[in-house]
Amino acid sequence: MKPARVLKYRFLKSLPGAIGRRYEEKFQRNAHTLAFEDALNKTRGMLSIDLGANVGEYTLRMARNASEVIAFEPDPWTVGVLRNAVAAQPNVAVVEAAAGTRDGTIRFFRHMDFETDRVSKSQSGTIYAEKDNVDKTVAIDVVAVDFLAYLRALNRDVGVLKMDIEGAEVDLLEQLLNAPDVLGRIRYIFAETHEDKIPGHRPRVDALRRRAADLASPVINLNWH
Repeated sequence: MKPARVLKYRFLKSLPGAIGRRYEEKFQRNAHTLAFEDALNKTRGMLSIDLGANVGEYTLRMARNASEVIAFEPDPWTVGVLRNAVAAQPNVAVVEAAAGTRDGTIRFFRHMDFETDRVSKSQSGTIYAEKDNVDKTVAIDVVAVDFLAYLRALNRDVGVLKMDIEGAEVDLLEQLLNAPDVLGRIRYIFAETHEDKIPGHRPRVDALRRRAADLASPVINLNWH
């Protein structure tokens, strides 16, 4: 996506009615990509972490700039695809676990149409049964890692932290924002929020956006898609 096109969308999203809404969607969908690329360039040579790495699309992009990428993916089917995708990348480490707020085992729910299209539907796997596009009747047990404790033990600065963890980002962000010792070691956070699929998260996401807006560092972008 070229910067000029994003600027065009920024201007056109102010138009009234359906046209403005269409360009607002285009702007939000593409502006975060430019911001992500800019963050990767500004943190070249640092550690990056990909939470919800899925099949590795963004893990591979991060690996081109980072000294090391740690990629978390809990779904055993998806992590197999991820490992194959990053096999030739010596600076990528895969952690087969869900990033959460405590260590242990947790129930994991897949998209209701997972068996018909595993690659695309694997993106919707979640620990939240409340998410409205998952099969609530079937779940698998996956390992969960206390991510805050993991970062403390890692004891390294993080250039870019990407979260696409299908609802679990709310708990994790709230915990991070209450841990200045850990938060202060991160330069950029990109997170996709899922209040459209988990309506109960909306007030918490709104509160996170207000808190993020008040921070000078790290830069927190909650418009990841």
